[in-house]
Amino acid sequence: MSSPDRNPAVSHHYARWADAFVGLRGTRAMHAGYYTGAGDTATIADAADRLVRLAGRQLGLGPGHHLLDIGCGTGQPAVLLAEETGCRVAGVDASRDMLELGRCQAAGSVAADRISFHHSDATKLPFPDRSFDRALMIEVVSHVPDTAEDGKQAAFAEAARCLRPDGLLALVDMTAPSAAAAERRNWMDDVPSVHLTTRQRLLELLVAAGLEVRDVTDISPHVRHSGRRTQEVFDDHRQELAAALGSGTVERMARLVGQVAEAYENLGYLMVTARVR
Repeated sequence: MSSPDRNPAVSHHYARWADAFVGLRGTRAMHAGYYTGAGDTATIADAADRLVRLAGRQLGLGPGHHLLDIGCGTGQPAVLLAEETGCRVAGVDASRDMLELGRCQAAGSVAADRISFHHSDATKLPFPDRSFDRALMIEVVSHVPDTAEDGKQAAFAEAARCLRPDGLLALVDMTAPSAAAAERRNWMDDVPSVHLTTRQRLLELLVAAGLEVRDVTDISPHVRHSGRRTQEVFDDHRQELAAALGSGTVERMARLVGQVAEAYENLGYLMVTARVR
């Protein structure tokens, strides 16, 4: 059987930067944060956790629920939701390095016995049909191409297959404001395999995968501050980072931080809740 990591560049990218950015951002979470406005003084870590809690509320998570976290990364959302809601969580990611970080984090959690991690691609999940009550995808499908096979629709179809009847999926991700913007190839040049799509196309793909869209919330104004805040913190600590990591690494970090900040400023950001029909 071939490795489920069909895009090792994405796995390598996040594994490579997870440690470099944890000191800067104060969290191993690699996704955006949720801010109430420009005056919100929340830390990057607190804002990232806010986004996860918001998704958890959309899913109505609680004790007795079994959550599938698709593209779980370093496991920060999985651990937080297991600890705060009492649910069980199975995290899936294509990066073995990220999963190992997740396992280390979960080992120190009071919810350790309710968290597991699995190596798999989002379009070929290693679980039987109807195994979960809830599913979560945070900044996952923006890395999956919109292709007829093994693309975004296949990822949504796999999530639907693994959910029980009336199970819920929370999708949190970037969207392009137009078809022309989606076709632009230089969004976040230093991030591999970025495949953006429009809000309309994303919703069409969910429906085609057998899901009923229940709620669509545009949280773009709240996420834009995430890129700005990371840029501010990076600029404030640039000299310290250069001394610790070397000027070459910091130059690459600077490009990445700037590209992500620009993306959050110009792209849409949705939280979608869908139900298995």
